[in-house]
Amino acid sequence: MDTKYQIIDTAKWKRREHFEIYRGDVKCGFSLTVKLDISAVVQFVKMRDYKFYPVIIYLLSRAVNQHDEFKMAMRGSELICWDRVDPIYTILHKEAETFSALSVGYQEHLASFLQDYKHVLEKCSDSKLFFPEKPPENHFNISALPWIHFDSFNLNVADFSNYFSPTFTIGK
Repeated sequence: MDTKYQIIDTAKWKRREHFEIYRGDVKCGFSLTVKLDISAVVQFVKMRDYKFYPVIIYLLSRAVNQHDEFKMAMRGSELICWDRVDPIYTILHKEAETFSALSVGYQEHLASFLQDYKHVLEKCSDSKLFFPEKPPENHFNISALPWIHFDSFNLNVADFSNYFSPTFTIGK
């Protein structure tokens, strides 16, 4: 699927000054930890005999795609806003104690998304490569540490001055 984007004219953009300062003079990142009551999601998953992780990936994808601020990226020297972003999510290889990063195209309908998730998982399940398939340029990140309860998580990217994709890490 050919993903489209719009170029943001930063010269006329209302966030220009802030964008330039944070991208140039005050390079920083931030982490935000939020506790969510997902008991309704757990009940929904159990009632339909769905797997929890792909439903969470879908829900995060749906939320991210509702906000242009989460769909921005640098493409060369241009600031763009993707029409949609697709999740890159990790799957654990217990025996190797490593993981792979997979991606499935975001879709509005849960059933279609889950079907595509299952197809990607089946196709890539035997690979232990970090990226069994080339990741999409229009992406955001999800990882899971389902065996750990934690109140905060901070991922530090060495040079993120041109990297705006959000990263979500979920725990137990």
